[in-house]
Amino acid sequence: MGLGASRADHKKDDGYVPPSDRARARQAPAPSVLLTDPDVAAFDPTADKHDYLLVFATERARSSETLKWVDVRETWFQAIPGDEEKKTAGVELLRRDWVQRFGDDEECPKGDVLGLCREHVVDLLARRSGLQLKLSLPSDGARRVYCQLRAPVSLLERKADALDYKFKFKDEIDPGPAFWRKSSGTDRITGRPVYDEIIEDATILDREKAQETLQQLYAQGRCGPADVAVFADAEPTPRHWSRRVHALERISDRVPCANAYAAYAPYDAAPRERHLYEEYPSVRGKTLFLPKDRLYLTKRIVDEVFDFAVLKERGLVETFVALHDANHGEMPTTDWLQKRWVFFWRAESTRAGAPLLSQKYMLKGRSCPCYMRPWAQPLTEIRAYFGEKVALYFAWLAFYGYYLIYPAIFCAAVYIYDNAKNIDDEDEGVHVEQFLVAGFLVAWSAYYKESWDIESQYCAVRWGTLRFEAEEADRPQFEGDPAEPRRVSPITNQSETYYPEAKRTRTRIISLVFVILSIAALVTLITVIFWLQYFFTYILGGTFWSGVGSCMSGVQALLIQVASSIYGNIAVSRNDAENYRTQTAYENNLIIKKFAFEVFNNYTALIITAFFKGTYFKCDGGFSGDSGNCLGDLEELLAVIFITRYVLALVGAFSRPINDLIVYCTPSCLTKEEELPGEDEDDIENDQEEGPPAEAPRFESELKLEEYEGMFDDYAEIVLQMGLVSMFTLGLYLTPLLGAGEVLLQIRVDAYKLTALSQRPDPTPAESVGSWGVLMESMGLLAVYCNAGIIVATTKSFHAYSSLQRVIIFFVVEQCLLALKLAVHAYIDDEPTPLAELKKRNAHVVARHKNAVFDDDVDVDGDAIAVDADALSVAALRAKRVARPEAKRLEYLRRKLLGCDKDLRDLRQQYRDATAQEVYNETEGVSYSREHPDLALGMVSLQVQDVVGLGSAGDPVDAASTRLVIHVRGTEPGRAAGPAPQVSRPARQPRAEEGGADDLNVGARLVFDQHFSVAPVRTTRAELRIEVVDDAKKLRRGFAALPLPALGDQKQQALDLELARPGGQGGRPAFLRATAQFQYSKVVPIKAEITAKLEEQRRLHRDVTNLQIGRDVEYEDDWDFPDRQGTEDAKEADDDEGGAGA
Repeated sequence: MGLGASRADHKKDDGYVPPSDRARARQAPAPSVLLTDPDVAAFDPTADKHDYLLVFATERARSSETLKWVDVRETWFQAIPGDEEKKTAGVELLRRDWVQRFGDDEECPKGDVLGLCREHVVDLLARRSGLQLKLSLPSDGARRVYCQLRAPVSLLERKADALDYKFKFKDEIDPGPAFWRKSSGTDRITGRPVYDEIIEDATILDREKAQETLQQLYAQGRCGPADVAVFADAEPTPRHWSRRVHALERISDRVPCANAYAAYAPYDAAPRERHLYEEYPSVRGKTLFLPKDRLYLTKRIVDEVFDFAVLKERGLVETFVALHDANHGEMPTTDWLQKRWVFFWRAESTRAGAPLLSQKYMLKGRSCPCYMRPWAQPLTEIRAYFGEKVALYFAWLAFYGYYLIYPAIFCAAVYIYDNAKNIDDEDEGVHVEQFLVAGFLVAWSAYYKESWDIESQYCAVRWGTLRFEAEEADRPQFEGDPAEPRRVSPITNQSETYYPEAKRTRTRIISLVFVILSIAALVTLITVIFWLQYFFTYILGGTFWSGVGSCMSGVQALLIQVASSIYGNIAVSRNDAENYRTQTAYENNLIIKKFAFEVFNNYTALIITAFFKGTYFKCDGGFSGDSGNCLGDLEELLAVIFITRYVLALVGAFSRPINDLIVYCTPSCLTKEEELPGEDEDDIENDQEEGPPAEAPRFESELKLEEYEGMFDDYAEIVLQMGLVSMFTLGLYLTPLLGAGEVLLQIRVDAYKLTALSQRPDPTPAESVGSWGVLMESMGLLAVYCNAGIIVATTKSFHAYSSLQRVIIFFVVEQCLLALKLAVHAYIDDEPTPLAELKKRNAHVVARHKNAVFDDDVDVDGDAIAVDADALSVAALRAKRVARPEAKRLEYLRRKLLGCDKDLRDLRQQYRDATAQEVYNETEGVSYSREHPDLALGMVSLQVQDVVGLGSAGDPVDAASTRLVIHVRGTEPGRAAGPAPQVSRPARQPRAEEGGADDLNVGARLVFDQHFSVAPVRTTRAELRIEVVDDAKKLRRGFAALPLPALGDQKQQALDLELARPGGQGGRPAFLRATAQFQYSKVVPIKAEITAKLEEQRRLHRDVTNLQIGRDVEYEDDWDFPDRQGTEDAKEADDDEGGAGA
């Protein structure tokens, strides 16, 4: 392949330009960027908006309600995050304001207390958090005060740095495999392709060339001022700065990128890394933050000052909510999402997204095929607006609906086939299609679960939430035990809210009894409905009563919804009584309570219909009217259940117009607001004096929206529907098709609720769907037993067999289905090779461009060095009996070996502790902080006693004007090895008691007796330089230089350094006496000790083995054996024992 042809092909395919052509084009100024993206062009840079709204309620002047200080203090203590000291300090600040406002009163009017709390909160938020606040009043004159909050970009960046919040790398950092494999031809010698971009990226630039390239990029407007030079400290080697230069060149060239899974890395505010992170347009200009990032970090900043959930729970604030208005003037907005998400048929094909995040149609500019549009969602924009937790729910919902296509098509085909062939499933004999459907559903449930696990990993990689761990604070509803509300934590020694686990366990037992009784009552009620159906249809008979009996299926379907609503309140109240500390513990226990009930609630009627109705009641055939056909009854009940689910979904979608219609039709006399007690004309006049704003704020309408209640019920509905599909499709072959339709409806209904009917949820990172994945797996397992039971017990396939034979057949069918399920799980790899390579690739990119550190290659955590006993025979070891003297030696060595093993364990722990705090840089010879990678840990401690022989009678030196200048200077030019020089205090003449001499007054001995700490020292390629200067005469008297490697043992050394005198200054030799210590790493000495201990351990093992097989020890001189102690020592020991006995 010729080079020119290759370039032409690249240009024609994807706009790729080879490195040499890009270098020539780089000489020209950067072209201006045209706003071809309508979303970007729609940004309004003049928009004034905030991210969060805090609403304070106020009381009327004549309100009789009061609040006590003791109650406010307890609320305030719980609302302030942090340890006891911080909480106590916060309460004291509020107490100071309380005393200034109310004096010694311990109970004050509620309105006044709310006003004090409002002023205190606003003051603390403004002074401590750095947030920008804006206060306003409602347009309708309501007794509220609005406080809008937002964080400056600089504050957000500092918070992201402190949290190690992950941001996405720019696409050009790693443009994708297709980019790196661009080839200009093949090598004539090896015949291998020549990868131009890999060669270009591996090119090492010298410092001058790198500096020239960066200045050229800056001059042409292709990089920012922060990147205009090589960072002397952060880029110590050519490899470091070359890597950054090549990345900046790719960014400025706008190379074609096709990497849908760019790497994410914790943010570092250091200028050297700024070029790595993707930037997005916003009303504040280019920013690192998507809307969800901005809101999440702002919430974290607020949470460090107050937990407003506690203040809201106790009534001190009305609400604290994220605003839809936070996206005003930028994309996406709720209008944008409604057009392309809720009303998906109105979306452009390139903006509709895709059913799965891993599909190529999710990439920007790709058109989604028409046949996929019903399942397509703009998940990228959903995540940018709502955060990963909400986006992950919708990704899962669409994935489930998309994968329902397979059972929907298969089962619909079976349904059509049975109708075409006039096959009745209730006919005698084995029906092969039933076995096929059961096997297909069991295999599909396993295939779906495994596929979703893989898809969720792709979501986590693409959204940067892999291995995300959330930090949790106490729930605002968590309260201490009345008997002991607070205690000293046995872990932190801080005062904490305390609730005994034993008391919670007792409450959980009571809750368990409530759950069991609720389930028993439910099953009883369902059984009564079946009996009523039988009573009306077959006991009373007649057309009317038979019609009433036919309505019982509808009653069963409605009971599912009514019982779910009633029990939901019971479960929440019982879960509240258990008083969980964290939200995760609360939600997990609530899931267990509610889902255990919902399984019985949703499936009991179906199970009774399938397995017991024909025995204890009577099957009427459902829609077919074939008496005794229980499959027909099951089909009818499933159809009614799905119709009910569709109706409720539509009611949820149209809840707003329905409520408006109800209000419109309700007589005005029933909706008239009652007059508040104590309200009179004076109150009304006071309200009017404040006066509403001339125009209602944009965000004010959001307060009328429903409060976001989470996605618990949404998840539960779909997981339970999965159970209906996988467990009961044999009753109605169209169940998967009905389920797929319901999912399509649910996607758009839930989207409409989020964008139009509810307040904006707080964006929350999430890696997976959590416990719901386990529940999905349980639905697949239940499908095995339910399908086997329906085939054997409900249909008439094995009707002619005895009960024992049918039980045996059931177990055979169940085992076959279970084996099929396990086979599917085993066949699908949990982490396919492309996904594993993608994770490793991103980890490599992050390590290459951000975490460029040199890890220690000594594995101190491995096993001890294996002992090679050479010719030591195992047979001899077993046959030889150890003599008595050798036995004492052997016991001595074994005890010493135990001590050596303990020392090694301690040293390894010390090594792990040290490496958790620092990283040893072999190139520089010093350790750097792991928390702050730019901070070198080298430090020189210097204690200077005196200088001798510097002055003489012919050249006297005045001690009062003589000083020392201490600094660390690098041996390589242009490299800063240490901090700025330090200057000592003036010297002094020695006192008589210090051994004075006749020539002391001429400076023959100058006493300093001063200590210096020189840090940070960045490299061992440097020297400690001590200069003696004369301030009065402005000249240097002498200097001494000590290479830092001479202090490499990290121990304190006594120094007697000869001072070199500058040219023209003769005289006798002068010396500086001092002690110095260079500490540059905790890791290095520990490694040396480990190596020595390993050698000692090896020798001990060797000699233990020697004694066991009867050989002489090899390292006799290393061990202090008991039998080598002198007779005098033994005699002294005997004397000591005699004395003790006396």
